[in-house]
Amino acid sequence: MTQYSTSGKGITMNTRSKNKTCSGKQRNKGYFFKKICFTLLTTGTFFGGGNPKVEAQTIIKNDSIKPYINFLERDRSLSSREYIFSKFETHDIVILSERFHQEMTQYDMIMEVVKDERFKGHIYTEIGHVNLYEKFNNFLMNATLTEEEKEKELLSIYRDLCPSLVWGAYNYYHMLNEVWALNKDRNKEDKILIFPTDVPFDYNEIQTHREWDIHYNLFFNSIFRDQIMAMNFVDYYEEVKKEKRKALVILNSMHAYKRNPTYLSLPTRPLIRRAGEFIYKTYPEETFVIYINSCNIDNFKLSNHGIIDAAFEYTKKDDIGFDLKDTTIGNTKFDLYFTYAADYFDLNINYDYLFDGMIYYKPLKEMVIKMGIPDIYSKEYEDMYYRRAALMSNKKFEEAKNDEEYRKALEQINNPAIIPLDDYFGDGVVESWDKQIQKWIE
Repeated sequence: MTQYSTSGKGITMNTRSKNKTCSGKQRNKGYFFKKICFTLLTTGTFFGGGNPKVEAQTIIKNDSIKPYINFLERDRSLSSREYIFSKFETHDIVILSERFHQEMTQYDMIMEVVKDERFKGHIYTEIGHVNLYEKFNNFLMNATLTEEEKEKELLSIYRDLCPSLVWGAYNYYHMLNEVWALNKDRNKEDKILIFPTDVPFDYNEIQTHREWDIHYNLFFNSIFRDQIMAMNFVDYYEEVKKEKRKALVILNSMHAYKRNPTYLSLPTRPLIRRAGEFIYKTYPEETFVIYINSCNIDNFKLSNHGIIDAAFEYTKKDDIGFDLKDTTIGNTKFDLYFTYAADYFDLNINYDYLFDGMIYYKPLKEMVIKMGIPDIYSKEYEDMYYRRAALMSNKKFEEAKNDEEYRKALEQINNPAIIPLDDYFGDGVVESWDKQIQKWIE
C-alpha cells in the first residue's frame, strides 16, 4: 500500500521496510518522480500504462516462443470478466493480485465485474484501515445523500484512508463512487459492501511525531501486517458467510500470493507471510487466486525477458483469463519479485505455485496512471493537511505550512492527473517494453 513520508526538510519517496519500489536512477527521472512522487507521501508500489499498441507481424524470431503462442491460439474465449464469473461458480472467494496501485485500467475491468447483475457479493481490499469499516458502509448504504453530501462524505473517508497525507490513487476513489451509485438502485439484500482490511489507524489518536512514527514502523511496516489483513478478512467473511455472498478480494502484488516463495515449502515453513496464503490455507477449497499481468515492480522489466508479453502481442489477445495449472505459462518461472527478495525467495518456482489463474488485461503500455483526489484538502481542510504534514515530518505547524514542498504537494494532491508512463516509471520504459517484446517477434 503506497504511503507518503517525510525525511529531514523535504518530502521523499519512502517504502515499507525493504520494499524498494523504484531505483534512484528512475526515481530522479521525469515529471512524476520530480513533481509528485517527491512531494506526495505514501508507502508501496507503482503500476502503470498507455502507449499506442505495437502491431505484431507474422514472423516468429525465436522458436522458444511457439509453445506460448500455441497455448494462446487454442480456444481462449473467456474475457477477464467472464473468467472471474466462471471462478465464482465454483469458488466463494476470488483474490485478485492487482498490479501497480495507481493503475486505472485494471479497475475498469474490476468494475465490469462489480456492476454486472450476476455479482452477488462484497469487496475486500488491502486499502483502508479496518477501523473505517462502519464509516465505509454507512456511506455505501446511504442512498439519500445529495451529490454534494455524497462528495463530502466520500472525501471524509478518503482523508483517513492511510497513515499519510493522502492515498493518492484515483482508482480507489472511483470505485467507492461507483459502488455508492450502484447501491442506490439495488435492493437492500443486493447492496455491495466494501471491507477495508489494513491495520487500524486513527489520526485523532495521534498527537506527536513519535506516536505517528511508532505506529507507522511498528504496525504498518510490521512483518505481521499481511497476517493482520488476512485475519481481518476472516473476521468479516465469517460474519457475512451465512448470507452466501461471494468475496472479491483485491490485494496488491505479493500480498496476494497463495504460497510464500521461500526455500522451504509447505508444510515445513511454520510462518505464514502473505495475506493470500493465510486466506488460502483457511479456506483451501473456497479460494481461487488470480494474477493480473504486470512487470517487475522494482526494475519494470517484463517477465522472462518479454516472452509471455510477446506471445499475447503476437496472438492479439488483450482481455482474457485462464487457469495456470498444467499450462505453458503456469509452468514458466515466476521472476517478478522485488529485486531485494532474490536473496531469500526461491527463484525456481513457477507461476502456478503462486496463483491459480491469470488475467491478461491490456498490454502494459496501455496502462493508465492517475493520481490525485479532487479537492480532498480544500481551503476548509488545509490546516488538517499541514497538521498531518507537521506530525509526519516532526515539524511545527507553521514550519510545515511555510514549506514550499508541502504547498506544491497540496496542489498536486487536489488535482487528479494522468501521468505519462515514461514520467511515472522513468524515461524510456515504454520503448524498453517494446524492445523486449520485439526481440521475440518481428
